[in-house]
Amino acid sequence: MLPSCVNECVGRLHNGEKLSSANVTADLKSAIRNEAIRRARKAVADFKNGAAKKLPTFRSSLGISINNQNWNSVEKNGRWHIAFTSNTGKKALPVHESADVKTFFPFLTKDNREFRGTMALLRKGRDWYAAIPIQTSSDLQDKTIIEADCTSVGVDLGLRHVAVLSEPISGKRQFFSGKEIGYIRRHFRSLRRSLGQKKAPRAIERTGKKESRWMNDYNRKLANDIVDFARQFDSPLIKLEQLDAIRTTCRSQKRADRTIHSWAFYQLKQFIKERAAKFGIPVVDIDPYQTSQACFRCGHAEKANRQKEKFSCRQCGHTNHADLNAAANIAARTSLAV
Repeated sequence: MLPSCVNECVGRLHNGEKLSSANVTADLKSAIRNEAIRRARKAVADFKNGAAKKLPTFRSSLGISINNQNWNSVEKNGRWHIAFTSNTGKKALPVHESADVKTFFPFLTKDNREFRGTMALLRKGRDWYAAIPIQTSSDLQDKTIIEADCTSVGVDLGLRHVAVLSEPISGKRQFFSGKEIGYIRRHFRSLRRSLGQKKAPRAIERTGKKESRWMNDYNRKLANDIVDFARQFDSPLIKLEQLDAIRTTCRSQKRADRTIHSWAFYQLKQFIKERAAKFGIPVVDIDPYQTSQACFRCGHAEKANRQKEKFSCRQCGHTNHADLNAAANIAARTSLAV
């Protein structure tokens, strides 16, 4: 039923309709209808942006995604179950217990939403599988990094500034604005819209490929600049925040920010690692929890500390640029994102 719902949403969105769970008539729970709309929007956007050559048709093997608000682990009679919202109400199904299940399922209960992400239910033959993302952190354990007495360089990635670099000991920093990205991507978007009105699909496809090449080149140059910044220090260590939630933590509503919301951050991260490897510079992923809300000077963390681009600690009064404060926190952090 979900694939047919997604296919219907794809057609309606492509025809210019605005959809919500209220006007999708499929006999599914609202959370599942919203999931169908999200997938359809992504498919239509990929087609319009030139990332896909044609609108897809979703098949019956399509997995079901359930966000972290609608599933959790439950222990019944000494055995672990996955509880989730289905079209017929709340279900709690037993799982095949393994060492991983016994280790991690106690942290996925109803009261521990922060440790779990969106679950995917997949069917293969007569068996059902659950793909569960789990975010954990641990102290740095790489002895070669610890013993080298490295100089940590924090890299904060975002929307208003694509990257902000900080080496807290020397106080050196560098900002990379997102204005150029916003301007050029708006140009490509406007060009595709104009070509769409002229019904020129091949030109749209060529434009999409041209934009992709430009993004690739920009990310590679930016990665080179980031690594070059780190190379000025003795035994540098580049610390990047984990990128899984970057689009949910960056909620700016400015037009330029929305334009770069789909920026290829993962590609940028890979280019940084490739460039750093050429100079023997280690790169680690850091747990980003509260790096933007915690004061670098005193460590006090609360949401009110950050007001857009300004950081002002409610406890010690320390003020700084918000992204620079976050980059300094990333540089000082020793919890790896795993």
